[in-house]
Amino acid sequence: MNGFSYRVVACAAALAWLQLPAAAGAASPAPSPSPLAFAARAHADVTVDAQGRTMTGNALLGLSTRARLIRIDVLSVKTDAMALPPIAVTLVIDRGANTVAVWNDVTKLYHVQSFLPSRSASPSPKPSAAPKASAQPQAASPFSKLDVFAMTIKLIGHTTTSGIPTTGMSFDLQVAKKGDKVPSHVTVTTQLADDYAAFPVSAEVTLEPGAAPFRANASYAVDEVSRELPPLSRFEVPAGYADAGSLFAVILPRGAAAPTAGAHAH
Repeated sequence: MNGFSYRVVACAAALAWLQLPAAAGAASPAPSPSPLAFAARAHADVTVDAQGRTMTGNALLGLSTRARLIRIDVLSVKTDAMALPPIAVTLVIDRGANTVAVWNDVTKLYHVQSFLPSRSASPSPKPSAAPKASAQPQAASPFSKLDVFAMTIKLIGHTTTSGIPTTGMSFDLQVAKKGDKVPSHVTVTTQLADDYAAFPVSAEVTLEPGAAPFRANASYAVDEVSRELPPLSRFEVPAGYADAGSLFAVILPRGAAAPTAGAHAH
């Protein structure tokens, strides 16, 4: 969010909180929420073909964003490959604090984790002897072990998707290591919203690993979008939830260690 948009949203929120009327005779209407603040619902479908067997699955998602906060709700997940317990997982990415928070409304567990290395204080440096020449070789180029690397990115036009102006993009990637007979192939076609910071409104993804008889297709589409400013409380871990100790223990609590003592409170 740029500085001007941030100030507009901040001023509008302050006026609403103070319940102050607009200045008399003001000609311009009240500013609307920034395009970077919205709420949406979407769905995703996945089909996997492996070893002569076809498996399908689908998920319903809730999406919302406010400035540097992004919330993704996994509302339901179904698959014909296995029976799944009810899933109600929420993930919040804070790009300002560089953290990801996950909580589960079924188990009342949560965990917050940084996705950047922690900057812990290090002991004072001590004088060291003159450095010795290292016998270790320099890091090799990642491309030195490849026989095939081809990537293309194309803009494929402008249209309207689910009532939202979008720009189409296509991505094609082929990679093969030395000795691989068939390269791995990934293709993506997506429609990115023009007014929501390139938010993907729809996407089609195909994955074909060259070394295995495997093919996966995934499709994703937004079903509805509302331009609103979600309250900050939607991006906070609910009060009373216990820290599970890890993100994995929140998402798949069965067999995980017992939650730590105490509960999260605001």
